[in-house]
Amino acid sequence: MDISQYNLLDDFRVVGQWWLPTRHEEKIPGAVTVNPEGGVRLELAGVFRSPEFDVVHVLSAPQSIIRVDIVLGVDAEGEIYTLHNLIVTNISSTTTFRVSYLLAGIKFASPADIRFCSALVEYSYIEKWSCFQFSRPGKSNSADYMSLDIPINTTTLFRTSATDTIKELSLCAYALQRFTRSSVEVKPKAHFTVDLNAPTDLKTFFSLLNDLGQFITMLVGEPSYVKKLRLYDSGTMPVDVFFPSTIRKEKTIDTADMCFPLGDISVIVQTLVESWFGSLRLLGPVYDLLFGTLFGQDAFVRTKFLSLTQALESFHRRTQDATYTSASDYSVVLNALVTAIPKDAPAPLKKRLSDSLKYANEYSLRKRIKELLQSLSQGTLEALKISDIATTAELIVKTRNYLTHFDDESKTSLVGDAVGMHYMNERLTTLLFILILKRLGLDESSATNGALNRRYF
Repeated sequence: MDISQYNLLDDFRVVGQWWLPTRHEEKIPGAVTVNPEGGVRLELAGVFRSPEFDVVHVLSAPQSIIRVDIVLGVDAEGEIYTLHNLIVTNISSTTTFRVSYLLAGIKFASPADIRFCSALVEYSYIEKWSCFQFSRPGKSNSADYMSLDIPINTTTLFRTSATDTIKELSLCAYALQRFTRSSVEVKPKAHFTVDLNAPTDLKTFFSLLNDLGQFITMLVGEPSYVKKLRLYDSGTMPVDVFFPSTIRKEKTIDTADMCFPLGDISVIVQTLVESWFGSLRLLGPVYDLLFGTLFGQDAFVRTKFLSLTQALESFHRRTQDATYTSASDYSVVLNALVTAIPKDAPAPLKKRLSDSLKYANEYSLRKRIKELLQSLSQGTLEALKISDIATTAELIVKTRNYLTHFDDESKTSLVGDAVGMHYMNERLTTLLFILILKRLGLDESSATNGALNRRYF
């Protein structure tokens, strides 16, 4: 079965024989099913003769989780598969597994062997974002016919060495052509090619692809998921990888409605990519908070608000040396304050007070938000619908405090207004986009205009 034609939005089934690496003579018929809703599942028409599957073991520890590192398989056409990181979900006369990774086209004996050095990866929206011109008017020899010129080779749209881990990262595009007796289809296709300096494990590779996906999400303005993944080891044989994903179907978005299409930032895109990967060590926690609200589209507006305010606080803390006084001067103040705590106070209270005082020299959230807003031009503040910085900062801080402590004195108009809080979340997301893109090297005006393309408030 050729599964290279499928991606993570497809639903397909692989029927074959399956076995443990240490028991290759014991093959059990079964099928792997892959679909966006259920992820990857293996159903066997039997049970492996391994100690952990023994009926006495299972019955004696009914609540224990049976994990399997590797299951190998082959289909009727001789295609080989490796299933990695499996958990048994049902066992009787048959066995059902939840599978973390389906690796098609290769056989691994142990998890330590699963290492790859390059990847071809497709993301949601990447074709439209790339602005690839996949056809152009041609010269026809007859007025009765039209002519189109279609490129037959792959075009590299940009190339960069993004990090110490990545040897080369490039965006490639081509025209996918399909001809039948009754129809002709030509459409753009695009993918990233990632070459690493050294082979790495799946966890590291997926972390890298997640970082790249967050970057594309910011440029598109909508969550961009890995849609198709093909990995390569030291050889040239491709390994198609399928895994459980929260992927959603793409919305209908025109290139002009994206935040920062490649055509608009082509001059600076290499700098942005390199700066993005270079910023991960410092700003990774900020990115996780921000993009968690975009990928978690079904989260409550209050949850998103708390994540976004935390992201703003973290961004300021990590990019500014912001304390009220020097560390050496504050150590004197701290010692005096801790010493002033009554000796007969309960020990838990004394510890609570001393722990709180450790961070008293750091700026408050209110001051951090004010400084971030003050770093922006008047035009940007107007675009964000912020007429008074102090009032806006106060609203954000008091709402955060209420949602954290549920103190009625901090309750604001946003607390009971889900629509109003949604619009505030959109403004905070736009603010974070602008601050991040400015730090990556994009000018503030372009960052503001692009960020507003997909945010509505």
